[in-house]
Amino acid sequence: MSASFSTLAEFRAVLASAPDADPAATAAAQDRNGQLTKPPGALGRLEDLAIWYAGWRGTDKPSLEKPQVIVFAGNHGVCAQGVSAFPPEVTVQMVANFEHGGAAINQLSQAFGAKMDVHALDLDNPTADFTVAPAMTEEEVIAALRTGWDAVDPDADLLVTGEMGIGNTTSAA
Repeated sequence: MSASFSTLAEFRAVLASAPDADPAATAAAQDRNGQLTKPPGALGRLEDLAIWYAGWRGTDKPSLEKPQVIVFAGNHGVCAQGVSAFPPEVTVQMVANFEHGGAAINQLSQAFGAKMDVHALDLDNPTADFTVAPAMTEEEVIAALRTGWDAVDPDADLLVTGEMGIGNTTSAA
């Protein structure tokens, strides 16, 4: 889905205009799941995910042909508060490890035939320390969202996103 946005309001409008899952495909996938030789719910959350995915793909028997994994890396200004055991330079080292195929996510992506990309978001300029000011301006948020939007392969049939950055646990919390 291509989209043009330059403000958060425009980005919200793009998201609001996204199509919904196909209710008929969801219902057909639920029916199909009920016919499989296994106790109901035996696969736990995996059953719910498969039905959800079927609805979004518009078929009761979806397949994965072109999965994509994208890891976004950034440095967090809150690290100035001493919240991490590691310095921000480790983010650069981890990005290099991703780029050279040395991380666990590289191996998982390869095992499942997924295209994997890593995008370092201005590692020389961390976000602001959110304990004293907003972490990002609207312009910075839009730039980050645009990087993410443009990183998605339009042919991908499943998107898995991840993030990496020293201080990320604190900012996520």
